[in-house]
Amino acid sequence: MKDFESGLAVEEHALPEELSGPYAITTGPDGALWFTAIQGGRIGRITTRGEVFAYPLPTADAGPAVIAAGPDGALWFTGQRAGIVGRISTDGSIREHPLPTSGAGPFGITAGPDGALWFTELTANHIGRITTDGVISEYPLPTPGAGPPSSWRPPTARSGSPRTPQAP
Repeated sequence: MKDFESGLAVEEHALPEELSGPYAITTGPDGALWFTAIQGGRIGRITTRGEVFAYPLPTADAGPAVIAAGPDGALWFTGQRAGIVGRISTDGSIREHPLPTSGAGPFGITAGPDGALWFTELTANHIGRITTDGVISEYPLPTPGAGPPSSWRPPTARSGSPRTPQAP
């Protein structure tokens, strides 16, 4: 298929039902693209030739959200519903690491400059860190209730605050 606006060729690949809900995607160390299937409870892998593989998670309803390549040659992902951070190697073996805070809602994850993975805990108001050995640390954010955009509420207006509308 050709995108007429840009002139670029667009190639689509159908996914099997068990990979429903593709959400986040990243390039793996093996050159394939790895993605989360948030509704299917799986991690998916697709090669640039269109070969698709599915890896079911040990916790079926984990809600895998975001995935990132780690410094150890594996892929790391968050399981938002199960409160886990997971690791999948390029051969498909999976380890899940439960978070210390119940109901933390882990979401975003990225490799940090210190050789660990850093992630957000949306409903716990923390930033988390996990080493490639699975050691987890949590750091509370200084602003109470700093939760996700979906729970955003207008700030309380204070006189002179930059968010307070000024009369003309």
